[in-house]
Amino acid sequence: MNNNSTNTELLIRFIDGELENDELIALKEQLNTDNSLAAELENLRYAKDAIKSYGIRNTVAAVHSEMMKELNTTKTIARVISLKQILKYSSRIAAMAILVLGIAMLYQYFSATPDQLFRNNYNAFVLHESRGSTDVSALEQPYKSGDMKTTMKIFNQLNSPTAEDYFLNGNAALQSGNPSAAIKSFLALQQKNKSENTHLFEEDTQYYLALAYLQNNDAASALPIFENIHADNKHPYYRQAGSWFITKLKRLATEKK
Repeated sequence: MNNNSTNTELLIRFIDGELENDELIALKEQLNTDNSLAAELENLRYAKDAIKSYGIRNTVAAVHSEMMKELNTTKTIARVISLKQILKYSSRIAAMAILVLGIAMLYQYFSATPDQLFRNNYNAFVLHESRGSTDVSALEQPYKSGDMKTTMKIFNQLNSPTAEDYFLNGNAALQSGNPSAAIKSFLALQQKNKSENTHLFEEDTQYYLALAYLQNNDAASALPIFENIHADNKHPYYRQAGSWFITKLKRLATEKK
């Protein structure tokens, strides 16, 4: 199996939620640095939605069945199929595929919801080591072990939370389905950075704050953040804020006004 097919298989398993542990972490890291791989992931998601929503497999199968039926009516089994006939059916299948994909994209555009955009783009933040701070947060261990309840409990007992404390608490709240608490924690971290003239967890906070707004059904607040990310091709979450994603988000933000 070549490398491209191996990557495609990994991406399909990722979309289906079948990757775990080191394999999942490795792919996420690769997606953040490999633009072509990130683009393939986005295309695979479109294709999966098209197949799921409109049954493209059945459509192509029907054309194939029609083709074989016509070919089997020939009296000469060894008949050579002309290039023109092959192109006729290939063009028909390709046209149907393009039409179905176009309809699927329109469907995605008009049926998108903030919660759907959140679920399609959210991956829990994986903490490998303390980032941007020399102090180890008391929240690190429970967060790494997946105990979000304890993470938030410890945070609420702190008198002077650090930047990492705010960041981990925000992510714990996001994973726990509490977007209001996540937004509050991320905004507090941004204010702390501003008042202390620091940039701790800055880009990660931007992205997860925008996701928290989506989870909170507030597309209008999420839009300018995602637009800023999309405008900076050096941003680590640039690929997550793609043009198609922004287009759908703009419609949702406008509807809320």
